[in-house]
Amino acid sequence: MSINGLLAARTKLIADPALTAFFTGRYGKPAKHVIGYRQPTNANDFPVMCYVPVTARRPDSVGGMSKERVSIIIGLNEKGITDDVFDGVIQTEMAAELAFECLEMGELGNGAAYLADGRTVTDMGSRHPFYEIELSMLLGAR
Repeated sequence: MSINGLLAARTKLIADPALTAFFTGRYGKPAKHVIGYRQPTNANDFPVMCYVPVTARRPDSVGGMSKERVSIIIGLNEKGITDDVFDGVIQTEMAAELAFECLEMGELGNGAAYLADGRTVTDMGSRHPFYEIELSMLLGAR
């Protein structure tokens, strides 16, 4: 399976000023950007963005673009609760929105593109104070 689209998405997200400002402003450091996934186990592992290839289709003869379903997992360490809402639920949603805003501009560089079908799945605080949200999407690469 080619991961060219996933690598291009990671490069674009690392360079995104709004996402970088979100992480450094709230957590005092930029997120780690890791290809692959291992569930973080301590507060020093956060913030983190993990990039995981899920499925891929070979390029077709028309257009020659392979399509990949990928997951980007954003992990945060959030201890607070504001107005009976876990801060981690709100902050993971905010980070996901920033990531989608960056990627949905289409071209990712290096022959890769965001193709749509963006979805999110949240853990809803099942491991409080550690929170994760999964962004699932289609990427294409030539």
